[in-house]
Amino acid sequence: MNGKTKYISRCGVIGMMAGFFLQQPAQAQDSLKQETIDIISTYQPKLRDAAKLNLTAALPGVDTARPRMAYQVPALNLYFMYQPVPLKPLALGKDSLNALQNNFVKVGFGNYQTPLIQAGLGSGRNEKYNFGLYGSYTGSKGNIKNQDYNALNILASGTYYSPLFEINGSVGFDRNVIHYYGYDHTLYDFSKGDVKQAFNQGTIQVGLKNRTQNDWALMIAPRAKFMIFTDAFDRKENTVVINAPVSKQLLEDFYLRAEGVFDLSTFKEGDQKQINNNVVAIHPALEIIKPGFTLHAGVNPTWTNSKFYLLPDIVNESHLIRKKVILSSGWVSYIEKNSFRNLANNNPFIGQYPPGILNTRVEEKYTGIKGTLGSHINYNTKFAAVTWYNMPLFVNDTTVGNTFYIRNEDQLRAFQLHAEIGYIEEEKFQLRLTGDWYNYNKQNTEVKPWHLIPFQANAYAQYTVGKNLHLNANLYALSGSWYQLANKDFAKTKGAWDLNAGANYDIGKYINVWVTANNLFNTHYQRWNGYPTYGFNILGGVMIKF
Repeated sequence: MNGKTKYISRCGVIGMMAGFFLQQPAQAQDSLKQETIDIISTYQPKLRDAAKLNLTAALPGVDTARPRMAYQVPALNLYFMYQPVPLKPLALGKDSLNALQNNFVKVGFGNYQTPLIQAGLGSGRNEKYNFGLYGSYTGSKGNIKNQDYNALNILASGTYYSPLFEINGSVGFDRNVIHYYGYDHTLYDFSKGDVKQAFNQGTIQVGLKNRTQNDWALMIAPRAKFMIFTDAFDRKENTVVINAPVSKQLLEDFYLRAEGVFDLSTFKEGDQKQINNNVVAIHPALEIIKPGFTLHAGVNPTWTNSKFYLLPDIVNESHLIRKKVILSSGWVSYIEKNSFRNLANNNPFIGQYPPGILNTRVEEKYTGIKGTLGSHINYNTKFAAVTWYNMPLFVNDTTVGNTFYIRNEDQLRAFQLHAEIGYIEEEKFQLRLTGDWYNYNKQNTEVKPWHLIPFQANAYAQYTVGKNLHLNANLYALSGSWYQLANKDFAKTKGAWDLNAGANYDIGKYINVWVTANNLFNTHYQRWNGYPTYGFNILGGVMIKF
């Protein structure tokens, strides 16, 4: 019997027994019946599905409890033979600057009957304002008849500092008296009143500058100047000059700058017709300032007496060797205004102001090397090609010869060589040498560049001995210049050397004695034909500071 048969038999027996017990109460008297139940089934065991746990990852909670750590440090008893003195805080001394010696009086006298008086008064240090007053007077009487002059200068200036602006202003008066003594004294005998010339100038100037940048990062500094210039021959010139510069930083190294210039003058002599001389210009430029490189690029639209010029304004500096060798080059052009005041400051012996005077346009193309050598020496060189358009030249008049006519040169060209070198050792010793040489090579109107100096040089030195003695010297050298004779011929003045020296000594804190000697070589050279200089001149005096 196989396994399946045994399973069936057993199931049959179990079934019969179950039926017997279930039917027994109802059929107690019935005999047992034979029944067969066949159960046929294939056994297929199966595993129950496993229960899966769903786990969600989560960070543990933040522990905000501050741990308390207890340390047990054993006490150590250290014993030193030296016991330090305890420190006691002391009050700091008051930080203040020494009082300034803002006021001084300087007086002196020298040969040629030369008095010298100077005085200055100042307000000293102040966070809100400062002001000063200055006055000076000097004069001399030369050995030549009518070789006299005197000069008076008075100036009052001040500045007020507001939180946003710096406001400044000044009022000044200048009077310079000269005499036309450059005539042939064997032919003419003029009184002092006949050849006297007195220039008077009154000046009022106001300015404004913002102390801090505003929200637009603009820097403004407008200023205005009003001048009245007169002389002894009923000539009068009124001038108004307004400058309005504005600058703005665009980026870290980029700046935008612009300036408006208004220079307006009116000249009138007696009952003659008024002469207007105006210059109006705008100077926009872009500047790039980087370490070792600077570029200023702009143009200057300029109007002068109904004429328009578009002038270049380009300057570049490139460091070939940082701060030691700097290549400097540029192409610039500008207008030099030939007003009566400017011409008289250049040559005080001019006879008249011609009605057809033109302003000078200067064009300069240059390159050069400058920089420093070590910590004490600095130098600067420049080679330029310069052109002057409508250049005023001065020619002696053909009658007496003691005044000058103004000749207009249409175009004058020259090569310029400029060189300077300086040595500075703190405040003890200073030395500076400068020189300019012009090679005038082309001109259209005149035969020669009348009274223009081709070469001039200057050497200045200052030395301090100890703390009280201060020495200085100044040496000038200039070559001769061409001048025109009455017969239309021409000649040249002689070159000259002019050495000046001075010394001053401090006697205590408030008194200083000084001496100055001019033209030690005693050369009577002529800067302007017919006007020899004074020669050797010495004067000395005392200065009191308080």
